[in-house]
This record gives sequence, structure tokens and C-alpha cells, in this order.
Amino acid sequence: MLAFKAVIDEVDQVYTALFDATGHLDYRLNKLPDLQKELLHALQSHIDDCYRILKVLHPSIQVQEKYVERWLEKVNHPAYKDLRNAINDYRESFAPIVNKIKHSGGQLRSIMMYSRGRGVVARTVEKNIQFFPPNARIVGYFLEGMQPNGRIGPDYEIHPDGKTAISLNRDLRYHFANLYRIGHHLRNAIARTVRHFHRIKLLRPVPVTFTTGQYDIESIAERVSNLPPLFFENEFSKTTPDIKFYRGSGSTELTLETPGSLYMTWYGEVMIYVEMQVDGVSLEYQIPYR
Repeated sequence: MLAFKAVIDEVDQVYTALFDATGHLDYRLNKLPDLQKELLHALQSHIDDCYRILKVLHPSIQVQEKYVERWLEKVNHPAYKDLRNAINDYRESFAPIVNKIKHSGGQLRSIMMYSRGRGVVARTVEKNIQFFPPNARIVGYFLEGMQPNGRIGPDYEIHPDGKTAISLNRDLRYHFANLYRIGHHLRNAIARTVRHFHRIKLLRPVPVTFTTGQYDIESIAERVSNLPPLFFENEFSKTTPDIKFYRGSGSTELTLETPGSLYMTWYGEVMIYVEMQVDGVSLEYQIPYR
């Protein structure tokens, strides 16, 4: 959860930053790309660790295969295919970004839309309630790549039209909810494996006492649930997990609904701020949403 916390901490800094004398936000976004990259790497590693758990639960067997998923396939692990089918859609939603960073030198770039004052009008999709968020800010990222027309800009394979980005207001909700979804399917896979090989039926989940990392998870859940429900316009049509967190005097409650629903739309005049790096070879740069 450290990578998750680091990104949320930085987003909070952006959302509370002041404007300078020229009317521009007095805070740079140069830390976000590395922090987001670490988060995506951590999420992919978490999925890989789920498969390693299935491997160590399998009785010892000599199979010449260094890749854990291929190993699980070769031994015909009883729970592998169901787990993979349950979570592969999530993995494939961000693994191409990680692979391009790892193997093709891809770079993440930061982007922010913001409005000074009440220049944005938002409307909820479900109940059609209109409101005016003050000082609206949407921070996000995109994977930089070479576009078919020779420009540098959002990677076409990740951002289909080469002009969009990913908002952290939606992305953090999406990843946090899917961590719980993965945990649910991993629990089922472990139970099936133990029952198959050891003839032991695991008990259903029971309440646990306070653990060392529990507050960190609760704190992150609370902060994710409080992120502004404002996304980039290409995300209006995407379902987003609904995350609600309640903290009482002696207890907490977390409610997750996934894949979720459509949140809201907005319109209005906004500024677009992008931090990028150019060279003497690439003469043109495609800024998202321009």
C-alpha cells in the first residue's frame, strides 16, 4: 500500500496548491510520473504474487519452467484457470502500460485540467443533479509515444485516439476496488487448492482483530472515497467503482461496488497543464484534449 499512499499524498498536494501571481497553479507535477509508475509496477507484482501463492500450495513436482503462469499451466493446477479468467480483464487494463515502460522505454507524463473559481458545471448521471465545484482540478497521466503522423504525444495503443489521458480521480478508485476483487478470487482459489490436494475445507472468512497495516488500508480507503468525482471527458462513458467509507466512534465500514456505474459529466472553461520533455528531433507534440 506504500505506492498507493505515495500517489494519493502527491494528488493531495496538487489539489491544495495555491495559484501564483500570474494566475497559474504554483505546484509542479514532476513527481507524479515516477510515483504512478511505481504504483502500476506494484499492482502487477501483486497479481504475479497471487499466482506464486498457488504455486507454493501445489505439492512439490519437478517441472522445468521459470515463468510461474506457464508452470501452473503445465502442472494443470486446479485453481489457476478460474483465477486467471476472473482477474485477467483487470490485469490487461494496465499491463500494456507497464510492459511499454519496461521494454520500450515508455514515459509517463502528467496532465491537469483546472478551473479558477466556478467555471465548471457538473451533473450527476443517475439523478441529474447539477452543481458547481469550486476550483475544480483533475490530475492524471498518459503514456507518451510516437504517433502515426510523426508527432510525440499519447501512445495510440494505450490511448486509442492519441488525444486522451487517464484521470487519477477515476484510476485510483478503479485500482483500489480491484485489489479487493483480486483478494476475493484469490481466497476462492486458495480454498479450492487446499481442498483438492489436502482434503481440507477452509472456513468462511471471519472477523479479524486489528492488524498493523489495517489503519493504512482504512486511511487509503477513506482518502480514495473522498477524491473528487470529476474525470476526463473520455471517461464519462466508463463505469467507475463506487467506494464509500464510514468511520464511527469505534468502528469503520467500507462499501465497494464494482464495476460500478457512470458518475457524472461536466462542462466549462478549463486550463490544461502538461509537463513534457521535448528534443531537437521531434518538432511537434500532441497535447491531450487539444
